[in-house]
Amino acid sequence: MDKKQLKKLTDILDKEYKAYCELKDLFAEKRELLKKSRSDDLGVIDNKIIALNNRIKGVNKERENLSVEITGKNCNMSEFIEFVKETAPEYTTQLEERKVKICKLIPEITLLNNQNVELLKHGIIVTNKMLDTIINAFAPQGSYYNETGKPDTHDIDMWTISEEI
Repeated sequence: MDKKQLKKLTDILDKEYKAYCELKDLFAEKRELLKKSRSDDLGVIDNKIIALNNRIKGVNKERENLSVEITGKNCNMSEFIEFVKETAPEYTTQLEERKVKICKLIPEITLLNNQNVELLKHGIIVTNKMLDTIINAFAPQGSYYNETGKPDTHDIDMWTISEEI
């Protein structure tokens, strides 16, 4: 096995790990923006996330191409490590360390993404309630009638007080 290819693979894995770290940071930043209701800045963060996602896809494509070049097939990291154990065992530890680092990062990213989704759902509920309140405030009051067929002015408490006096 060509040692240059293995070096190239470790460089690609390092780029992939760095990109995932950036993604984690962007998701954390997005969570803070959602907590503070700063919707103007959300578009900027989302654009950064989309650009980073495209960069990650490119790095993954590089890794897939190199995997095919080295092993003859597109294999996952575990399969690749098994292949390296047989052909160049001195690189096994480096690859396993990179795999562990990436695998530890993925649940953190998933958790942040799930929290962001829940915050977005909550934001939608709050926005809908605010819109309902605004719409009801400007709705014509003549549309509410009491049991006698007269417009209900919602002044029942005041009316009760007047009758008692």
